[in-house]
Amino acid sequence: MKNILFALCMATCFAGCSNESATPTATIDGMLAAMKAGSIDSMKKYVTRSDAAIIEAAEKILTAVNPGAVSRIKEKIITEMKENAGDIQYTLKSQKIKGDNATVEADVTHEGKTTPHTFELVKEDGVWKIALSKPGNDIFNSMKGNLGSEKPDLRSGFEKLEKMDKDTLKMLLDKGAQALDSLDVKTKKKE
Repeated sequence: MKNILFALCMATCFAGCSNESATPTATIDGMLAAMKAGSIDSMKKYVTRSDAAIIEAAEKILTAVNPGAVSRIKEKIITEMKENAGDIQYTLKSQKIKGDNATVEADVTHEGKTTPHTFELVKEDGVWKIALSKPGNDIFNSMKGNLGSEKPDLRSGFEKLEKMDKDTLKMLLDKGAQALDSLDVKTKKKE
């Protein structure tokens, strides 16, 4: 449940923008730069229309249930995403385009460990977009609640959210916001 809430709260940030990237490499480079900067508005430019639609619908459901909790959770997720992405270093090595699909090869270094990644993109209206559901895009798990390529995708998480009792969802959002508040208090005491 925590993963679903995390995904859907983070998802609120990605609805309805267009991307001006002319190449798949530029899309990946732009998304990683936006993540490092913590710029949600910039990040919105790089996801597919279908991912954006799911995200927008989830935001609507969550905000209708508990707008205050969603706002607090969203702020915390953005802060953590920026901190976690801040130390990512990457080298974009090559891109391969085959029709409306592309891959971008990169070496990504995070917390001192370098791993190769093959990012998968699709072309929408002549513009390259990141499809969060593609297996190669695991690095963007923070946007989908760390569901990963071996776990249910954003759509199935949204379907579970739609079926959830609204009172239960409100209670879970309240508890999530309270947990974040208590973490903030503990962090301030340590400082």
